[in-house]
Amino acid sequence: MTVFDVVIVGARCAGAPLAVMLAQRGLSVCVVDKAQFPSETPSTSAFQSNGIDVLRRIGVLDNVLAAGPYTIENATITSTNCVFRVALDPAEYGQSLGMRRLTMDKILIDSAVDAGADVRTGCLVEHVITENGRAVGVATRDGEIRARLVVGADGRNSTVATSVGAAEYCTHPAGRLPTWAFYEGVDPAVGFYFRTVNQGPGLGSSAYLGLPLDGCFLASVNVPMDQRSEFLADRYTNFETELARFPALAEAVRGATRVGPIRVMQKWHNYFRTSAGPGWVLVGDAGNFKDYSLGQGQSDAFRQAERLSDHIERGLAQGTLDTETRQWWRWRDQDAWQMYLANCFLGEPYLPTALADTLFGIGARDANAAQRFALVFNKGVAPLRILTARQFARVAPTIVAKVVAESRHDNMRSLRALLGMARFAAMLATQHPKSPWGARRYRPVAGRNVWMRRQRELAVSGRDCA
Repeated sequence: MTVFDVVIVGARCAGAPLAVMLAQRGLSVCVVDKAQFPSETPSTSAFQSNGIDVLRRIGVLDNVLAAGPYTIENATITSTNCVFRVALDPAEYGQSLGMRRLTMDKILIDSAVDAGADVRTGCLVEHVITENGRAVGVATRDGEIRARLVVGADGRNSTVATSVGAAEYCTHPAGRLPTWAFYEGVDPAVGFYFRTVNQGPGLGSSAYLGLPLDGCFLASVNVPMDQRSEFLADRYTNFETELARFPALAEAVRGATRVGPIRVMQKWHNYFRTSAGPGWVLVGDAGNFKDYSLGQGQSDAFRQAERLSDHIERGLAQGTLDTETRQWWRWRDQDAWQMYLANCFLGEPYLPTALADTLFGIGARDANAAQRFALVFNKGVAPLRILTARQFARVAPTIVAKVVAESRHDNMRSLRALLGMARFAAMLATQHPKSPWGARRYRPVAGRNVWMRRQRELAVSGRDCA
């Protein structure tokens, strides 16, 4: 039986680029995915410039550009009462793209084949094979595939994560219900939009996203998750009703043709998962999933795969594979922490209107501040460094006063939401890889029994962090 260096479960934005990189380095790689491609998957379809840079480095970008993606050159960001627009010059900001996953994923898989990986689509993985407490391959409906390392790149409902008992930690519930549709016939000059508006005292807020893609347009409206049942009772009528609340987006798709159904993602939440163990590692959404507000998932998958490929190559060459994957996992958490908090924060539908208006108002008044907001998307500026200390000190009293005033009219709901996010942020801080408590998570464990006990301990801490 052939034993591959690496078997990768999942062939989309994490698995396929990782296969390309490993195969380019001369490793034997098998990639399996239950889907037949082209195949759709829930996605913002936004690819930030830091992820596009990875595709350029591995020689895939030319094929992507040949497929005609939309280049994002400006963005309009709006809260209930404030709006600002930023120019995203590719020469300075980097190249950000809008592209359907139907197109992108097929290009990535074809690139993995061209690089020499053994790609098997329509191949369902049933479970991870373990021997003496170590992952040694996967069992599929078509037979076993053995490898020195099993990589789970199979998304939120990861079979690999379930098989190895990867525990979740620092979870956070979904704030909004993502619903979206594709349209043909929209003027691509419309550009990229993101807006959130308050529905009124105690009723939460609704958000929208508009983005031109390769040959079509993505329109998304998102209501608070606790309004899910009412929305889904008649999703088509309610989608149009919500769309009308955002004049710019409604005007963009007026007269255009909707292609396919209105899509909905009902069951999801924010999480980290234990992402490395004996003979296995999780990458992309399989190991960390966050709210879609900042459109980071695809580019993070590219970046994680690139960093992981270095650790895998070194670990296989030096016989230190488990040490290397643990080190990568710790880097992943350090890299993800602030953006995870920012996405969870933006996804909370009951935050005070005054908070968003005050922060977005800074961008509306100050072009440099607006550019700093934009740089968060490609990790040029860390979310917690958007405002300088002086700016924060100047606006903090105003925010507090407005939040208190607003809370009087919504039965304290917005204030409770803000305090809940503050508690969540404190939990994240105590679980950070550099904290004394968080650092324990990444230490090696000896023996299968000890390893399984550690997973149960992490599961408990994950519930505490929710």
